[in-house]
Amino acid sequence: MPLYVPDPDNLADAADLIEELGAELASRYAAAEDELIQQIARRAWRDMQLQGVLQQATLTAEQTNALVDRIAQNRAYAELAAFRSLTVRELQFLAIEVADKLRRYGLAESVMRIAATEGEAAAAAQLRMAKRLPLIGTTNATQSQAVTALVFDLKSRLEAMNWRITRYPQDAYQRVVSMTASNQLLGTTTGRIAQQRAVQRFLGEGITGFVDKAGRNWRIGSYAEMAGRTAVRRAYDEAGIWRMQQSGVNLVTVVGSLAACSKCAPWIGKTLSTDGTPAGDIILPSAVSDSAVTVHVDGTLDQAKASGWNHPNCTCRTVAKLAGLPGVQSTFKYNPQLEQERADQRALEREIRAVKRAASVAPDDITRKQAENKVKELQGEMRGFLQRTGRSRSSYREQLHFADGK
Repeated sequence: MPLYVPDPDNLADAADLIEELGAELASRYAAAEDELIQQIARRAWRDMQLQGVLQQATLTAEQTNALVDRIAQNRAYAELAAFRSLTVRELQFLAIEVADKLRRYGLAESVMRIAATEGEAAAAAQLRMAKRLPLIGTTNATQSQAVTALVFDLKSRLEAMNWRITRYPQDAYQRVVSMTASNQLLGTTTGRIAQQRAVQRFLGEGITGFVDKAGRNWRIGSYAEMAGRTAVRRAYDEAGIWRMQQSGVNLVTVVGSLAACSKCAPWIGKTLSTDGTPAGDIILPSAVSDSAVTVHVDGTLDQAKASGWNHPNCTCRTVAKLAGLPGVQSTFKYNPQLEQERADQRALEREIRAVKRAASVAPDDITRKQAENKVKELQGEMRGFLQRTGRSRSSYREQLHFADGK
């Protein structure tokens, strides 16, 4: 886990913090997924080999009806049965061990503590720009209460993933067995190759089954990143808002990416109240002089959230709106092309990771080499895409240990 030390004079950009902590969670869970899939794949290919031995022994015994061939058939069957029984126990133990290791990291508490500390430090640094602040602030909740609720929510999400990890290896292996049972396609080379490809595709799907409130399906690495980034940004904001309210500042401005989505774009650069002050003009003491100034409030923070801002995976954040100081991103305009380019890059990154996963669970050197060549081809497409759009490459997102899937 990265160690962040708050430095009000040199704070890391909030977007980088959100990105890095989200990637940290994604990396942990994607690495756990990769470890389990590698173990399942190794046993799956061995299971298929033993099925081939059993089938050959069965055919020989049926053709000759010799006692020695019947004994060989029974031996092959016993070896396959013993292998499957041992494999299920081994995978169950491995899954429990992996899940327990993830729990011992205390990931939810760690990332949320970092986010809250950084958020409060950033707000404090910004407030130092004001020469005058109200002496008494109004607060709706304490920082600890808000962040504690977010920690609990993130812990619940991570525990759901931990539970899925403990079930996945056994379920996946049994699915592989059903896909390669000797009464299906075994018996011809073409059949075995088709089964290998089917198993490879199945294992390449990884640990799935995570659905958000919007009904979207996620893989475990991507879900971990989404949950982490969402929780980190909200904790960062909650801690910052608490610090602002402690100083009597109840107005914030939304700051977002140039490639912001259509839900967030209408709120970027707008002034929102955190205490329920409705839209309209209000008169406030200037933070930089002894005069009073008129500030236009565009709405409340709750209204922005209700309209879709602050959605899962959102990286927008809020900064203090200080009366008398110019607004931030006040001229922001939504650019659908930039949003689409970001989505296209993420899709290409997922495709690269998917092919890398196919290479990692390949049943033989030829299949692995084919997948590795496809990776090079996709990486060439990525370089061309970046050259056309001018976007920056996020190489870590293309790594297998980061995350997979949509």
